Amino acid sequence: MFPKAKPPSPGADEGWAVLGSLMSGLLLFGGLGWLLDQWWDIRVMAPIGAVVGMALGIYAVVMRHAQRADTAPETSELTASAQARADAARALREAKTANRRRALRSAGSPTRPDPAPRSGTRRETVA
Repeated sequence: MFPKAKPPSPGADEGWAVLGSLMSGLLLFGGLGWLLDQWWDIRVMAPIGAVVGMALGIYAVVMRHAQRADTAPETSELTASAQARADAARALREAKTANRRRALRSAGSPTRPDPAPRSGTRRETVA
């Protein structure tokens, strides 16, 4: 009798990975900066460490996702059914183009034929 939980969205794991990278960079380098502050008895290394950690976290996220975008599937990597659909769509486009050219040649017109008048409910009246 419990309600069914919705499955998480496909991008949820990716979002958590990005958040984890950013937070780990901030905490790791901010913590190292804090330790250096305590050791050297100054108060400037923790903010520097936090900024450097966020910059490195952003860099890690960008490099991780830029690599994933570069590895988009090629046409050869498509499944057989997807490849068949792509081939059918390409053949249909080529057939439509050939039919248009044949219609233009048979009409003897070097330009495209005028479209058929659209019938609608709005009519113009001449006074």
